[in-house]
Formats: sequence, C-alpha cells, structure tokens
Amino acid sequence: MASINSYKLKNGNTLWAFHVFTGTDPRTGKKTMIHRRGFPSEKIAQQEATLVEAEIIKGNSHYQAGKILMADYLNQWINKLKVNVKEGSMIIYRYNLKKYIIPKVGNILLNKYTLKEHQEFISSLFDDGLSLNTVKLINGTLHNALKKAVAIGYISKNPTVGVEFSAYAKDTSKKLHYWTKDQVAVFIEAAQKDKEPMWLPFFVTLIDCGLRVGEAMALRWSDIDFNKNTLAVNATRIYRAETGENAGKIALDRPKTASSKRIDYLTARVAKLLQEQYERHFNRGNIQGFRFSTSQNNDFVFTYSSDSKFGQPIRARATTGAFNRITTRADLPHIRIHDLRHTHAVLMREAGLSLDDIKDDLGHKDVSTTQIYAEISPAKKQENQRQFEKYLNE
Repeated sequence: MASINSYKLKNGNTLWAFHVFTGTDPRTGKKTMIHRRGFPSEKIAQQEATLVEAEIIKGNSHYQAGKILMADYLNQWINKLKVNVKEGSMIIYRYNLKKYIIPKVGNILLNKYTLKEHQEFISSLFDDGLSLNTVKLINGTLHNALKKAVAIGYISKNPTVGVEFSAYAKDTSKKLHYWTKDQVAVFIEAAQKDKEPMWLPFFVTLIDCGLRVGEAMALRWSDIDFNKNTLAVNATRIYRAETGENAGKIALDRPKTASSKRIDYLTARVAKLLQEQYERHFNRGNIQGFRFSTSQNNDFVFTYSSDSKFGQPIRARATTGAFNRITTRADLPHIRIHDLRHTHAVLMREAGLSLDDIKDDLGHKDVSTTQIYAEISPAKKQENQRQFEKYLNE
C-alpha cells in the first residue's frame, strides 16, 4: 500500500512524496517500490498514489500487477477512504472486517475476488451458524468497501453484486409479538420484586415511552426535564460494538435516523420511577431542573443501584438477562426486549391514536414503517367493529 510523506526544500517550502509497493524481485528477494515526489499537498500525493495502485491492480502498467491483497485494501478503506460516516457505523464496519471478512478472504488478491469467491464466503458464514440478518450486515460492509474500490479504479465491477441469500432465508414475513395491557401490569408487578431496583424504571420507560433499547441505555440525566415532564432522545448506545477490543467501553452515537431524535412526554408512573432512580443515586431532595455533568460518562440514567455494582452503566446482555428473568417469574409469554417497543405502539393504537401520531412518537422516518400497527390487535379490531355497527344503527 502507498505510504505518503512530506519533505522540505531549502527555501522552506513543504512538498509531498509517495512510495507504492509493487512486489518482490524474484532474483534478490527484495521489495520493489515506485517513488514519486514533488506534490504540493498530501491530498494530491495520495490521489496520484491511488491511481498508480489502480493501474498495477488492473495490469495496465509495466509494474507487477495484482499484488494488493484484500486485507491490505480493506485496511486502507476503513482507515483512509471511508469518511463522513457515523462512528457507530464505523465500529460495526471495523468489527465485521476484523471478526469475519479479513480472516476468511484477506489473503485473496483484490483483482481475483469474484462473485464466485464472494458467494463461497457468504455460504461459509451460514455454515458457521450466523443468522441471515448478521450475514447481510457483513455483506453490506464488504459491498461498501468494494464499491469504493470500483469508484477509484482498483477493480472494474463490484463482485458482491448478485450474491444469493434465498437458499438460506427462512420465513421473511414479519410477525409482531407484544403484550396486552393486562400482561404489562403483571410484568411490572414482577419487576417491582426484583433485587435490582433499577430494572423497574428501565423497563417501564421502554413500555411507556417506546424507546429502543440502545436509546434507553444512552439516556443521561441532562435528557430528563422534570419541570416539563419530558425525555429527550439525543443518542443511542451501539451496544453490539461494546465487545472484543471495545469490551468495557461505552459506544455512543447519534440516534438511528434524523427522525429518531425526538422529545417524548413522560407518563406519571415513568416520571415517579425516574425521580426515585435519581434519588437513589444522588440523594437530593429537590431535583427540579437539575442538570448533571456529562463530561465523564457518569450521568447515565440507568446505572446499577445495588451495592456490588453501584453506579455502573448497564450492558446489553444484562438487559436481556433481567428481562427474561422477570418474564419467567411473571409466567408471561416470552417475547424479545425490543417487543416492548411494539407493545407500546399497539397500546397507543388501542387507545385511539392515529398512525401519524404513533410514527412521531416512535421516531419513525416514514409512516410506512408504522403501518404494521394499523390493525394489529384483536382489541383494536373489536373496537373498529363496534364503531362500524354504531354507524349502521344510526
């Protein structure tokens, strides 16, 4: 890969140069390089080096062609070529590259990676037991990287285009899982008895405000306004990236979409539970309008209240474990923790709110996403039928 460096002339001006590795001399075993200098800026030097590398890969020069490995290009892509991307996405890209892509295809030459090799790579991921959604995320990372390789002339076409997933896809139709209002009440009663008091306000906030799990995990006390009775969604925890080399760290990013950044009003029970959560941690009598410092990541709303972990932010695995534990104790049908967001939307629909209102409440970008709640629950259908009969009898 190209290395870029600067040097100074006697008159004090700075110019830029690049070195591009072209291969190894079979007679001497020494590396051979292309060296060019005299560029007025680092950007221009990098552009010229990229053009030389592209010519080498395509075999259109007298230099040894096809010597750039997938691993070398992918590292260049993630470190130099991928710009203006949310840090949360970059964390996922880096994770996919390190965990799955480079170990499996990193030793293949970039200009030799075809649709055939890519299909075999995708098939191997399914053989390893990965889910369809996970494989599609990995494929998306590689598609992104090789799309840039086409744009800068490294390769002529993107070999990820045309890959097949259908052989591994099961039932792709969405089936919505949720709890009824009575089941929610049973769950809350069971959560009140849990040994960790923080879980009760956490789960009730998910149910009553319809937050995504990552949004709730990212809440800070500065996002809560007890005077206005509001909750501001300004960030999300990228908890899927808080593993491996990022274990123990907090990965924060902007919300999922621009529409996801929103203000939600608190229900009376959420407001009460959040006040109790605050008082457990800061022991202040008057919390009206209080704003806590965000400089040290020490103001997360949902941190442990028990003595052994007091003040520690929660982790994704813990949220799932606590949710399943309380669900089992309450003898309720097992649903995913994300289904509490669906439960919130279904209850809003049963309460008579329009799809547009629910869209804004959930932070959906488009009402088509919210359409799944149009006629989802038996209670809502029954209410519709009563209204229709009332109209007929008038």
